Amino acid sequence: MTDVRTVDVGVEFLERLLERSERNPDRARPASAAPEYDRLSTAQQVSRFHDLMAAAERFGAVEVQWGKRDRSHLIERVRVRDPELLARHLGRPTAPATAQRIRQELLPVAAAGEPWVATLLEEMTVRWARGEAAYRLTTGQADAAKEFFMLLASISRLEARGLDARTFSQRATSDTKAFDRHASRLAAVIGIRIGQPGAAADVVWSHIGLERFSHPVHLRGPVVVEREGGRLVDGRVKPFASIHPEMLCQLSVLERPAAILTIENYASFNRQVHEIEDGSLVVYTSGFPAAGVIELLSNVLMAVPAEVPFLHWGDVDAGGLRIFRYLEENLPRGPHPHLMTKELAEKSGQPADADPSLASIARSESAVRELAHWLAFGSDVRHLEQEALDPERPRRTTS
Repeated sequence: MTDVRTVDVGVEFLERLLERSERNPDRARPASAAPEYDRLSTAQQVSRFHDLMAAAERFGAVEVQWGKRDRSHLIERVRVRDPELLARHLGRPTAPATAQRIRQELLPVAAAGEPWVATLLEEMTVRWARGEAAYRLTTGQADAAKEFFMLLASISRLEARGLDARTFSQRATSDTKAFDRHASRLAAVIGIRIGQPGAAADVVWSHIGLERFSHPVHLRGPVVVEREGGRLVDGRVKPFASIHPEMLCQLSVLERPAAILTIENYASFNRQVHEIEDGSLVVYTSGFPAAGVIELLSNVLMAVPAEVPFLHWGDVDAGGLRIFRYLEENLPRGPHPHLMTKELAEKSGQPADADPSLASIARSESAVRELAHWLAFGSDVRHLEQEALDPERPRRTTS
């Protein structure tokens, strides 16, 4: 019997077929696709792919249509016959079943808030049942979704009023950093709720009565904060400068930086600014970037020519790729990966399990989509903490 877990190309093909079927369950015709024979480089791989399709067909999950005449030895198309059987054949529950399981786990949390919080859970469940992310949360992130709904339920009960973000976060979830992890999706949901979709985060926090105390942004590079009477902060100072977000309206770029480099972890940021001097603007994101980091980067990216390379250096793992994707989705232009490659992870990383929750990034237009695909579906996945690497000068990239 063919082991579906070891035949990567065939498994990925069937996974995509199942995702198409789940994404549009009311489609008039069953989901189908033609095999990508250009991904099968040897006769043995082609044979293994055919064996897997035949096994899925015998299981009743798909229907295989072979070519005609001189292509009768090749599969022309594979059509889904029964999505539930296909999911069983692949060794996983269907997206609707998973969505309902997550819904049952989250319902008591959502029900502790005002009725609109439970309504939001129902809306998200519909999207999860189609295999989609909802507010950038997938069914593989049940713990994160629980945090999100704990925060929303508490906000709906007006428990954020008069508190700073860390205190509120601790009271709502017993984790002082939970609010920061969900700030952007909380702002999106509440913005819609108050009739101001897309409203600035500060407007949303003001509406719910939250006192948002922003952390300074650490950086090194050719930027300054000035006001009448003198210069307040010079970004070129050694080893680095710190700018409070409230000063960003007074920030200006002194000269064109050689590159813009954002760095996820503090140790790597410190090594970069101490060891590499090349005229780049280096910005510490402090893990998942706060609103002040996003505002500073947005201002700088709009002020410098598009030819200035923009790169991000983070961990090669699920968290690092989600941070990278967040930068892509929230800035005027997205970064290119710096020292974030499969080759480096294979050389210097540690063994890890594949994480299918990265599938949404793998299917996107992200600059790290191929890396996400490997981390999501690879058979020999490795994670790489950026501190394992020495800093390097940012290289010029091409779009």
